[in-house]
Amino acid sequence: MRRYAMSILAALALAAAPVQAAEPAAAGDDPPMAYPAPLPPTTQPERVGRVVRVPQDQPTLQAALDAAADGDTVLLSPGRYEGPATIGAKAVTLASLFLTTGDAGAIERTIIDGTGKRCALDVTDKCKPATRIVGLTLRGGSDGITCHARCEIRNNHFVGCGDGVDYEGGGGVCRDNVFDDCRDDALDLDGDCAVRMEHNVLRNCHDDGIEIRYYPYDAATPVLEIVVRDNLIVGSGEDGIQVIDHPGPSRRMLWIERNVIRSSAKAAIAFMDNADTREDYRGAAVTDPAWIINNTLIGGQYGLVGGGNVVAINNVLAGFKHEAARRVGGRSILSHNLFFDNGVNWADSNIDAATTLTADPRLDAGGAPTAGSPCLGAGTSVVRRGGATILSLPPGAPPAKAPTIGALPPPPATDP
Repeated sequence: MRRYAMSILAALALAAAPVQAAEPAAAGDDPPMAYPAPLPPTTQPERVGRVVRVPQDQPTLQAALDAAADGDTVLLSPGRYEGPATIGAKAVTLASLFLTTGDAGAIERTIIDGTGKRCALDVTDKCKPATRIVGLTLRGGSDGITCHARCEIRNNHFVGCGDGVDYEGGGGVCRDNVFDDCRDDALDLDGDCAVRMEHNVLRNCHDDGIEIRYYPYDAATPVLEIVVRDNLIVGSGEDGIQVIDHPGPSRRMLWIERNVIRSSAKAAIAFMDNADTREDYRGAAVTDPAWIINNTLIGGQYGLVGGGNVVAINNVLAGFKHEAARRVGGRSILSHNLFFDNGVNWADSNIDAATTLTADPRLDAGGAPTAGSPCLGAGTSVVRRGGATILSLPPGAPPAKAPTIGALPPPPATDP
């Protein structure tokens, strides 16, 4: 997997700087939520406990999953395995030899094929949260993985699936994966999902890179937290990230942080309502809180569209044919962002003009600022609304230099 995108993922990881969200004094409908710290790095190779090997110990993938007990690792030798396979009421690790050797080549050589089927792998709602899916190629199928439970999905390659991962409730962690040429969305969140999506590469999805549906959810706790951080999303056939509100109550917190979103056919990030997924740039005033922090959004028809309770800071929005920020209103705040080379920089949006830049960001081909970029040191780690600080440096931290605008850090020689 590292041979695919480790350079861009490493750059994204270096960009992560801690900030903390505090409950605003005028709470409104904002649920109290602590800033979700970035996930720690993983290490390969990894030691494992009891192993069920395929085909050495069990002849088929499904036979191995059925024979495995809680805590076991089902280790696949290189080869092609017919899907769909099902993980039931247990906690197992399903992996290629990448898990134990660190050999990224094992990912491409170990294929679960769902071509012509409903999915390559089905994680049922009985599956236990310690389940992990590591270092596989998932190919074809209406879904690569249909996920009804909480689990960890990492270091996999999804190729030519309908949806790469289709979350039907559940959630967990989805990290360090590569999604290529999904016929619908790379990541599709339905139901009561709480997912952390970090350090993934999403390329050339035919619809959205990430589609998030806010189905009705009114439980007192927990608030459903969705984190989209340090991803590269390129060439989506509709939106890079699309949020679709549904009629009825919702209690969700969305973080979109340090992503590079390039060349989406329609919008980089857009909010829709009334369960409608066909993007029409209506700019729905979705009231669930959304924190949009340090992203680099480049190219397409529109940049950030909609949202009625958005805090958008330290973002680059450049190269959009029409509005880079459209109908971001209600309780939203847009400050310390940079706009450049757009048809219209913003319209019907709550822009803090005093902190907003309109200048060439001087980015390199990968999206990082170069020497002399106006992005350097022009961001903020403090946002106030209604007299209350709603985003700040960690309590007790000394004053720090202002952060850079955008998703990627500058090269060391240009760091001010």
